[in-house]
Amino acid sequence: MIGCGQICNRFFDQAAPRDDVEFVATCARTLASAEAKAKERGVPQWFSSYEVLMDEVHPDGVVVTTPHSVHADPSIAALRRGIHVLVEKPMATTLEDGRRMVEAADASGAILMVLPFDHTPDFLTALSFLKEEWLGKLTGAEAELVLPGPPRDNWYYDRSVAHGGAMLDCLVYPMSRLISLLGPASTVTARVNTLIPHRIVGDGKRVQSTVDDNVTLIVEWAGGQQAVVRTLWGTSFFRNETAVYGRKGTLWLAGGKVTLHSPSRPVPGAEPATFNGISDCYQVPISPEAPSESILGHFVDSITSGRQPKCGGHLQLHVHEILMKAYVASETGQTQQLETTFTPWHDLSPALFDTRSDFI
Repeated sequence: MIGCGQICNRFFDQAAPRDDVEFVATCARTLASAEAKAKERGVPQWFSSYEVLMDEVHPDGVVVTTPHSVHADPSIAALRRGIHVLVEKPMATTLEDGRRMVEAADASGAILMVLPFDHTPDFLTALSFLKEEWLGKLTGAEAELVLPGPPRDNWYYDRSVAHGGAMLDCLVYPMSRLISLLGPASTVTARVNTLIPHRIVGDGKRVQSTVDDNVTLIVEWAGGQQAVVRTLWGTSFFRNETAVYGRKGTLWLAGGKVTLHSPSRPVPGAEPATFNGISDCYQVPISPEAPSESILGHFVDSITSGRQPKCGGHLQLHVHEILMKAYVASETGQTQQLETTFTPWHDLSPALFDTRSDFI
């Protein structure tokens, strides 16, 4: 475990019930922090240098949960040693660092798994309806993650440490979900600013924020479909929703549930529903065969099977190119062309995107 803050605890918890994985060392900026986490979790060794940890312990894999700007270097150090890597989002804070991570993984053959993790039961259920028979031709999408803002007064609001605010910390979730659903995009344009520089955070403390907190992207695919992708640290509530629009139906992912607008026919096994005031909708049961594996479990299974993870380096490099170039688009006022690509891990018919060859 490289990084011993609050985020690391979920991976320790996910490892606890499994008999095929064991944390053997911790690493933090200070040896005292690494030791405290190691003793809390029953880990036998602790370090303040990730390179010394790798060279002395020789782990099969590392989990990187450091602050955003410290994701790339330990990941690359591990990959160059042939050590598998699971890294928290965002994968890096520059596009060049993201490229270096993917290049190191490709060169060594080691697994590079980058969060967000979209391979969830509701996502897999939605995939089963991402078909022309239910949606018709795809025409566009929307996705958003809005919330009041991180409640903790730490590096989240400090650009010198985070190297980005709501874009890298929150917009990465809906952007990753859309790209995982619809495949690689072609262009991005954006507006990004700091709407609330003087904040009152969860404990009542006043914070001077230097990071972006208000972000809107327009992402376009080669077929001409566009998505509006939004995040805002300024609402009075939390909402995380994705909509995929088709000529004959619409698919929503919201609150761990999947809803399908199907005005032409009922959905077998689904409950009729009204969603956002729209009738002819159906609440789709989550597929019982969907895997219940944890994030760490997917990482371990990828290592032992030799199969690439669903949130592999090339997919997430494309997601992060969108985020990084969105900053450029906002600064220059110019739409940015995307250069990276990947092969989707699920079947995605090109015919879904063909809205021009026939009457629809």
